Amino acid sequence: MSRITLADYFAGYVGHPGISADHRASAEMLLVQVNKLLASLVESGAADLDINPITGTLIAGEKNGGWRPAVCLTGSAHSSHKEGRGVDIYDADGDLDNAITDPLLERFGLYREHPAQTRGWLHLTNRAPRSGRRTFYA
Repeated sequence: MSRITLADYFAGYVGHPGISADHRASAEMLLVQVNKLLASLVESGAADLDINPITGTLIAGEKNGGWRPAVCLTGSAHSSHKEGRGVDIYDADGDLDNAITDPLLERFGLYREHPAQTRGWLHLTNRAPRSGRRTFYA
């Protein structure tokens, strides 16, 4: 499996009434960007993708690595996950974080939470943080 599907992204909350058409559209755009980045890393040999043994997908965590409802206590009230614009990718050995650079993130229109804050996973978003930095501290 070398890509994240919409089904993967919303799997933690299948059928949740809070999933809007806007969330789906935002998630679809995000996943196009993320999947292109992941494909680039794999094709270049810079990183391998790991399947999360809990979710059976590239999504990290148990259920909150993709979309989260507004009432979810994981993350901030304004988390990019709650807008369909953030995803946590399983990265047990840090290969992805080690292979990603700010120019690569810029090429795909993405930002990531600093690896020091995301051991075991990689947080990607297409929503710029206040700092504007491609790699940021939350």
